[in-house]
Amino acid sequence: MSNSEMQTPTPGQPIPMPPNFQVKWADPRDSKLTWMSSPQFKTSISPLIYAVISAFLVGGNAGFEGAGLPFEIRIERINTYPYMGMVPKAAPPDVVIKGMGLLNRAAPGVFKMMMGKVGAGMSKQQEAALNPIIERFDAYWNDELLPEIKQHIAYFESSDLRGMSLDQLRAHLSETLKRVERMAALHGVIMPMLYAMSQFEELYCELFEGATTLDALRLTQGFDNKTMEGDRALWRLSRAARSIPDVSEILSKRAAGEIIPALEKSAASQQFLADLHKWLAYYGQRLNSVFALDQPSWIEDPTPVIQNLQAYISMPNLRPEMEPAALAAEREKAVAEARAKLAGYPQPIVARFETLLKAAQVATVVHEDHNFWIDQRLFYHVQRVIMEFGGRLAQAGTLDAANDVLYLTPNELQKGQDISMKRLVQDRKTEMEHFSKVTPPPMLGTAPAFEMTDGGSMVRAMFKGEMSPAPTGNSEMNKVKGLPGSAGVTRGTARVIHSLAEAGKLQPGDVLVAIATEPPWTPLFATASAIVTDSGGVLSHSAVVAREYRIPAVVGTGNATATFKDGQLLEVDGNAGIVRVVSENEESDAINLQSAIENRKSNEPALVG
Repeated sequence: MSNSEMQTPTPGQPIPMPPNFQVKWADPRDSKLTWMSSPQFKTSISPLIYAVISAFLVGGNAGFEGAGLPFEIRIERINTYPYMGMVPKAAPPDVVIKGMGLLNRAAPGVFKMMMGKVGAGMSKQQEAALNPIIERFDAYWNDELLPEIKQHIAYFESSDLRGMSLDQLRAHLSETLKRVERMAALHGVIMPMLYAMSQFEELYCELFEGATTLDALRLTQGFDNKTMEGDRALWRLSRAARSIPDVSEILSKRAAGEIIPALEKSAASQQFLADLHKWLAYYGQRLNSVFALDQPSWIEDPTPVIQNLQAYISMPNLRPEMEPAALAAEREKAVAEARAKLAGYPQPIVARFETLLKAAQVATVVHEDHNFWIDQRLFYHVQRVIMEFGGRLAQAGTLDAANDVLYLTPNELQKGQDISMKRLVQDRKTEMEHFSKVTPPPMLGTAPAFEMTDGGSMVRAMFKGEMSPAPTGNSEMNKVKGLPGSAGVTRGTARVIHSLAEAGKLQPGDVLVAIATEPPWTPLFATASAIVTDSGGVLSHSAVVAREYRIPAVVGTGNATATFKDGQLLEVDGNAGIVRVVSENEESDAINLQSAIENRKSNEPALVG
């Protein structure tokens, strides 16, 4: 039986391990937990990347505690793959867990009612922790968290890595991991952020009969943020490129890797090249993925930026609905309509609506700005520290190549010459090569005895974000059902993209199909006509940014990347959360209808007035 053919595990029971992915638990108690693979990590990770992620999770758990959540997140590198596990702070005994599983199977209605009461109690704890924060969310982010975040970034920017001795670098690496922990604690802003957006959405749908989640979130859109700021600046660069014949020709006719050298040789391209480097210096402090510490930053390798510019110059104009004024006007109209409907409501309800509206609007900005400062800039600097360390060890002959440093642990790096680093690197490369041929199972350990979404209002909010569970039974041929992420219906050619290395194949009007999108992917949204993802919910990064771009999005399909193939014509219904392949007959009928309409228009007399 292959890993993909494993049956759905029974709640509360051990999950069968596939023959090629046997696990030896260092602590037998870990086998009692539920370990989930992350959709963002489909490949093995090296020991040093694992150490950085672990440090980030240590700090991140402070955010869970501050949100009143009764669990923390652990990560384990199992057979070279990262698995996340939720660990209850006060775990019930095994007999209680087994009893809950039995009750869930024997009397699901009774179990659901019991869990509803438990969830209500958890919600009260979480609301007590989070309501005071969201009532002053703007000041909490701008006056408390963001200044400290910028201080940590300034520390990295002022560090002279090249001027450090090897011993100083060792100390700097230790300090870096400590600051990763602290930045992760500040990253805990995602808790009140998601909570504010979720609470507003739920209140809106409760107050206005027939309202949808997307109706509610229209009132939070159109505020500028660091993601859209950078994307618009890149778009303006493309307009400059179109206006300079030499630059336009270079971008149009050369491969991405040849662009910078060609621009450097072109006298007419110097101002554009200077502006491009200026954009990279500020917005290019990012990796292709948050923890892609084994890959160069955009400053070192601007290929993703060049590919976006190449796509943009073939597009005459920015979509009108993307203009900031248009976005703000649409939002303010929706806000005014909601306030008019609330005119006769009791004052406490109106006050709660206004509090949550303000918090959700700030949260939508923070949703992207925290990515810019932490998920992008922090790990850009972490990667620089690691590669400087690797370069020194390779130069000294301790390692064969700079990237080999990723196969070592921080503790091993501190020991220096006391160990044979080359032997350790080779052994770990061999292990990762072995497991690279194995598909890791999505779940290990023990199947949860109950749905995690029963864990209260904050847990419910989390499952609307990146942790949204994928639907089951989504196996219809040429069609998937997901969650409505951004409104609208459109058709376009499917482009299945697994990493930014494949992004060059996305052409204007294509439908971007991915496991998930991360902040570095957002410039692609100006080229795509729609977004479809395997993972994530209505508050995921993919959905939030798609709404800012006013393109349809269907998220959390579970299997879109496995269902669709490049070149298929897709219809994406962001209102219903459905994506399907358009048949050849439908496509032909649509073309004929459009042709008939155009012929009819050409034969009609022109209107005079």
